[in-house]
Amino acid sequence: MSEAFTYILEQARLGDTLARETVYRLAFRRLKRIAGALLKREHPGHTLQATALISELFLKLLRMESRFVDEDHFFRIATRAMRQVLIDHARCKRPAKRVSLENVANLLAARSDSETTLAVKSVFQKLRELDRQVADTVWLRAVEGLTAIEVSRAQTRELWRVRADCDFGLQWMANHLRN
Repeated sequence: MSEAFTYILEQARLGDTLARETVYRLAFRRLKRIAGALLKREHPGHTLQATALISELFLKLLRMESRFVDEDHFFRIATRAMRQVLIDHARCKRPAKRVSLENVANLLAARSDSETTLAVKSVFQKLRELDRQVADTVWLRAVEGLTAIEVSRAQTRELWRVRADCDFGLQWMANHLRN
């Protein structure tokens, strides 16, 4: 699988979205085991879950635009990047709380001034620039009010992926709104 995996990695790096999804599917189980092992070393009550860590990893890898020599090189870099995500997460001033659609709605209802609205729009735009798919998922769930199943059907994506993207997007936005 190593030569085929390396070829698909290169196609993903060049912008092929189908190749990007294929890499995600092929690597997910192994990355989830790695993420689980890394998370076991974290303090109890850590807020990141393995799937969210993997989502963060892929966003980090997209920004890096690295060339991977082979499959082993990819997983070594991925492991290092996940460690860095955990370090970055630990450096946050306040421990992150689990964010839900209800929490975001309550926050916005309590503080519906124009400054807050502008801050939310700005952070959402940054999320859109970072990952359009995640931003679209958050929009459909939080603004349009679709259920995760409805979003899964609308985007023709797996339900677990929609949930992971929504969780990641909301958490990312909440972290950036706190700063």
